[in-house]
Amino acid sequence: MKKSKIISLLAVSALSVTFLTACGGSDDKKAEDKTTDSAKTAEAFTGATQGTDSFDTLSKGFAANGAWLNAATKDIDASDKVLTVEGLFAGDGQVNRELALYKSGADHKPEKTYTLTVKKLVVKSPGFAIAQGTVKGDVYVNATGFKFEGTGKIDGNLIFASEDLKTAYEALDAADKGSVTGEVKVEASDVTAVKPGAITVATKGGAISYDKVSDVKTGATHGTEKFADLADTMGKDGAWLGAATADIDAADKTLTIDGTFLGSKGEIARKVGLYTQNDKHQVTKTFTVTAKKVVVNSPFTVISNGGIKGDVYVTKSAIGFAAQNGKDVDGKQVTAKIDGNLYFATQDQLDAYNKLDTTAKYDVTGKTEVKAAE
Repeated sequence: MKKSKIISLLAVSALSVTFLTACGGSDDKKAEDKTTDSAKTAEAFTGATQGTDSFDTLSKGFAANGAWLNAATKDIDASDKVLTVEGLFAGDGQVNRELALYKSGADHKPEKTYTLTVKKLVVKSPGFAIAQGTVKGDVYVNATGFKFEGTGKIDGNLIFASEDLKTAYEALDAADKGSVTGEVKVEASDVTAVKPGAITVATKGGAISYDKVSDVKTGATHGTEKFADLADTMGKDGAWLGAATADIDAADKTLTIDGTFLGSKGEIARKVGLYTQNDKHQVTKTFTVTAKKVVVNSPFTVISNGGIKGDVYVTKSAIGFAAQNGKDVDGKQVTAKIDGNLYFATQDQLDAYNKLDTTAKYDVTGKTEVKAAE
């Protein structure tokens, strides 16, 4: 079981939008290290922290007021009962819910796996994962983001509420698809997906509550030439995505990226789009925002394809900071640029950034080092 898994209290507002100018299309990149010592963490439900051999305790842990992670300490036989997983939760820095069916060793590898036997398991929480062990019984998936971790297995049928959910599962890497002894099929039912809007994550358990459910602001949807509009969109009351349609010169001003948001794919994300693209998602033009400095407080912020002229300060709350670099019409890699210094608040953040693929890094003309925001 997992005794030390924690979550970053940095989750977010999600929007699925169509842009006229700068919006997705490039490969999304994010830092692999999703937690830091300095990041706020959410405590798991007691039954998850210590694990349980009780079906009733496990069931309470997966209720809407439970916790993102719940674990078993031995085989549990509840063949006449239904386990329902409900609610929206954040764990490991993403929308997540996990059933841990194993005992973890000193090297964090499973020493032993367990079997949960149920009449059926009904998944209504986005981002649900069966980790390492076996669920014996049919599993009904009514939410986005279902997957396995490690040697996860279903000894029974895997039934999705829509063809889209089934297609998304089939597109997963082999390591996330686990194994299923029965059929993988569709039985139409209601689907729970992540909604757009600013959120807060509970300190205990990691439950996500919406501060507001909203679409993107006009300045994000259509892009803007005005610094004030971009700053408003990237503020804590803004939207997950802000875009520019021209170079913006605000050399005497600070751009602060604030708040916690879910992106268009239902994961923690904040994006500054500084480019236009064609119908093939190829970058056709890039833009530069000139500012006194840029302060990044939002987790998993990316600056896409264009440039920032000025120093960029990544505060300790902004885990997962990276670039998003696409390709141009000739198939050449585009690299977002920071014409200035790139400062991280902690060494852990800098180390995580340095481990990123080249396509998720910036062309930095100045220093890249640890330094707190001024």
